[in-house]
Amino acid sequence: MELRRRPFLTDPGETLLLSESALDSALRLADWREATGLDLNRIVLDGLTAVPLPLYMATPPGPRQFSEVTPSMLWHPLFWLPPRLANRYAGLPTGEGGAPEVESNELWSIRVGLELAISGLYSEEEGWLDILSTLDIDVDDPADVARIAAWQAGSPDEVLDNIDLDQYLHLQGNPNWALESALSLLEPFTEAQWALRANSLIDMILEVTDPTARSGAKELRDTIGVAATLAGVQFAGLPDEDAAGFWAQIEDQAKNGLFPNQGSFMSGPVLEANSWLHRVRDAYWGTLDELQTLQTA
Repeated sequence: MELRRRPFLTDPGETLLLSESALDSALRLADWREATGLDLNRIVLDGLTAVPLPLYMATPPGPRQFSEVTPSMLWHPLFWLPPRLANRYAGLPTGEGGAPEVESNELWSIRVGLELAISGLYSEEEGWLDILSTLDIDVDDPADVARIAAWQAGSPDEVLDNIDLDQYLHLQGNPNWALESALSLLEPFTEAQWALRANSLIDMILEVTDPTARSGAKELRDTIGVAATLAGVQFAGLPDEDAAGFWAQIEDQAKNGLFPNQGSFMSGPVLEANSWLHRVRDAYWGTLDELQTLQTA
């Protein structure tokens, strides 16, 4: 069977690390849930990758890890991470004052993204390697899908039981290279992600407030409400900011606020939202520029 690559969620030329759009992040989460059947409690929601990541958990004997996933989606390499990559490191000096703590979602997501990108399991141009196609299993064949479903339910399968992505991953010399890289990238990637998402929300608001767009009051309010919902979640970790409280207020004003005309809404919640987003973008855009300079050096 010919090896396959499948585009899924990302666009051609898109890197696996960092998400450029706050709205795309939310839409991709919805698409990921629909395609995989995963509940939110099995998805990493605060990672620093362009796509959602499945959350690995301890499983009892019997059903497999991700037994609830739509069988035809098990072609995806994210469902076959080896234990050293699927599991979290403990005792990392990332807590306050260097206190030891378990690897965070953000740090883990960088580590996973680095390994999958460097190994070629994810290609910016062609998408994801279909892992099952390397084993002559075709998720477009109903018989093979039934085989996968039986394995998910606990039936033995010599081929599926022995999938090991370490054969693709670069471990020579230093098996901890991705962790070491992720530790050094955690702070700049976090700041760059804030800058990118703030910029995308500025663009979203600009599109609807541009006079040539001739947006009506409802469209304007709806857009600000969506932007506020996204920002309240995606900027929750921002230091020295009550992002959740600020954006909850903006969202409430967009949905329920009484304004005598569109101009007063523009000079109130819209201006406040824009000012907040510009402040965050400007504060962290330099970090993004530095990362891009390093990538092209």
